[in-house]
Amino acid sequence: MSTLTFLPLLPLETKEKVGRLIHVTHQIPYEVQSYRTQQGLLWSFTPRHGHSAMYAGMQSLEPDFETLRIGWTGSIQCQQLTSTQKQYDHLFTPKEQQQQQQQQQQQLTSDIDQFTEEEKYDMIQQLYHQYGCIPLFLDNEEVDGHYYGYCKTMLWPLFNYILWSDATDGRIERKQWEIYKLVNQKYADMVLKHYTEGDTVWIHDYHLLLVPAMVRSKLPKARIGLFLHASFPSSEIFRVCPKREEILKGMLGANLIGFQTYANSRHFISNCTRLLGFESTPDGVNWEGHFCRVGTFPIGIDVDDVELKRSSPQVMPKMQAIGEMYTGKKILVGRDKLDLVKGVLQKLAAFEKFLTDYPEWQNKVVLIQVTDANTGDTTNKKEIEHKVSEMVARINGTFGSLEFTPVHHYHHHIQPDEYYALLSIADSALVTANRDGMSTVSLEYIMCQKEKHGPLILSELTGTAGSMSSALMVNPWDYAGVAKAINDALIMSDDEKASRHAQLLDHVKKYTASYWAHSFIKSLFHTYTLSEQSSNTPLLKIDHLVQNYSTSQKRLLCFDYDGTLTPICQTPGAAVPPPDMLKALTILCQDPANEVWVISGRDEHALDTWLGHIPGLGLSAEHGSFIKYPNSNKWMNLAEHFDMGWKHDVLEIFTYYTERTAGSFIEHKRCALTWHYRLADPIFGEFQAKECQNHLETALSKLPVEVLVGKKNLEVRLKSVNKGEIVKRLLLASPLSTSSSHLQTLSNSSPSVDFVMCCGDDKTDEDMFKTLARSSVDSTGKFSVLIGAEDKKTAALWRVPCVQEMIDSLTVLANLYTKIE
Repeated sequence: MSTLTFLPLLPLETKEKVGRLIHVTHQIPYEVQSYRTQQGLLWSFTPRHGHSAMYAGMQSLEPDFETLRIGWTGSIQCQQLTSTQKQYDHLFTPKEQQQQQQQQQQQLTSDIDQFTEEEKYDMIQQLYHQYGCIPLFLDNEEVDGHYYGYCKTMLWPLFNYILWSDATDGRIERKQWEIYKLVNQKYADMVLKHYTEGDTVWIHDYHLLLVPAMVRSKLPKARIGLFLHASFPSSEIFRVCPKREEILKGMLGANLIGFQTYANSRHFISNCTRLLGFESTPDGVNWEGHFCRVGTFPIGIDVDDVELKRSSPQVMPKMQAIGEMYTGKKILVGRDKLDLVKGVLQKLAAFEKFLTDYPEWQNKVVLIQVTDANTGDTTNKKEIEHKVSEMVARINGTFGSLEFTPVHHYHHHIQPDEYYALLSIADSALVTANRDGMSTVSLEYIMCQKEKHGPLILSELTGTAGSMSSALMVNPWDYAGVAKAINDALIMSDDEKASRHAQLLDHVKKYTASYWAHSFIKSLFHTYTLSEQSSNTPLLKIDHLVQNYSTSQKRLLCFDYDGTLTPICQTPGAAVPPPDMLKALTILCQDPANEVWVISGRDEHALDTWLGHIPGLGLSAEHGSFIKYPNSNKWMNLAEHFDMGWKHDVLEIFTYYTERTAGSFIEHKRCALTWHYRLADPIFGEFQAKECQNHLETALSKLPVEVLVGKKNLEVRLKSVNKGEIVKRLLLASPLSTSSSHLQTLSNSSPSVDFVMCCGDDKTDEDMFKTLARSSVDSTGKFSVLIGAEDKKTAALWRVPCVQEMIDSLTVLANLYTKIE
């Protein structure tokens, strides 16, 4: 399939705007149709049905931003015009297009490869210049594997708390996952192709969850937002997804992720903490130095558009017709997609319960239920259709008669004037989804009830429920409760109806689609400014480092181990040194101008095992309690004269919390004790750690020890022994004991140190940074480097986001010596 790379876009005239927004959606907002005539191919574009709130929000930003929309064309409807259809210009009006579709006897969904490159180019130009859209072309295999495959059979059920019931060998799922990745990469590549510096990228929904990280990998400074219009499950549900790690990391490439409800935001953060082990706050997630903010932005509707449509001259005749059809009857209205989560079956069961429990309403209430035939999840759709038809037939057979039918089910797409007529004439609306991101039907119903004030019966499981407290809240699985709510709605006084409606209308008119879009973009800009421009600790400039390193005469290089030279691991014993790090460290030690030390919280055995074979490397264990000079085999205990009686009290406290925190354990060191909870439940582990810390600080307040809060651990050690003391002694080149002949030689024969680099990732390394800051070394030769997120409070002068970037920096320095040799 061709990519049309040889056909550039024609220039687009632009107006003065504050910036450019690139919207990335699964489909462009327009349905594409082709008409083949004797003169050639004609393209027609009509607004796409569905997602009206999202498209309205996007459109509301156009006065402030130049807008570019990237998305799949959707299925292209191909028609062959007959000889009698000559007026081609009429094809581009909605009325003529609707007539054309009704007259056409056969429409074929065309494969994009059926069109020539020139025909596709004409479509691209028209969409770009008329609507600001860049279409993405997908073949049938990609559509089946991505949309109908992984999105609809894997992600959509899982996001709505529906576990897969079909056991397979995984081959189909693996193929669909590969196609999902491929299609996401196509979207990302299209963004990269059209991105210019300063653009804002806004990615929408679960079809494109990998795109943020894909774009971030190529554009690390891009401003990227992701909004999930669907629900997001708790970690107990999402953990069953085989590709959970890839999906979460893909989403974390964004600067800001928006959800419809606070519960969904909380679930996402919990997933990142529990399943990935990433550090998080209520505001977001830290991942390899990148902070992804998570926020709640409930979507609204375009109230002006709804008001215009409900006031249309075509609506009133429809209302009159419906009123005449159901004269003297109370009308309940429901409109839903026909899938597992919209609760149509539960709604019908509740209505049946209502007619049974409140027989006085029999022959007086009618339920008009509309289900769109071409929307909703395709999984088990035929089965649901069959069950709905059976239930409708049973209710009508039990409670109906020749003169009256209590349930009218319309399983087809209805026109907007019919829809708004139904909402306007209804006495109550039933929105009883089992799980829903945000039900815009409930918002549209409120707008249509300005005169009648019919109560809204709303499922408490929908995203809308959190902000519409004046509705009658129901549990859709509680049929008796829903039945009672229907009765309450029908007998409610006019004053109460008006009061409830006024509160709901105020909310709907304030929190519109425009408000949603502007709130998200404003928050995205604010988040980006904080993370990319206002960092207190700037990123390490490798050119600046190399320049000062190359011109120095005597260097002292000090590194922490865990989280600095090797990534943090679930268990301490798994933190083996990476090969590229070992190579770089070995070469740095070979340079006679370098004094290289690893100053770690690890014990002597671990450091000897992993790093002891490197010639010329100095080692310090247990945060400065033990030291072994370069080219020496002897460890020296610098804390041997200190009283260690405090360890008994600390061990008792750690043991108490270990017994009560599954997955935690105690690490015994000669001069320290460490309590690890990395393997415990992340949330409970953090809670227990805070309790343990408070307990320790109270019990040990009069002892010469301190409590250090590390990454998923607590450590108690002597106050007078720390990494800063080791750096101070190395800088002074004074003997640490009568046998420190190495430092005596350094002090007597070597030039003074004019370049010092101290690197670490947690609180224990702050002692090194502070010692370096107070030293007499010239400021141009001081390089204290924090490995981690930008929002950490630190005394370091520089920052690198992750361990691998630290190793890459050391490799650059090591290569300088290799070139000299």
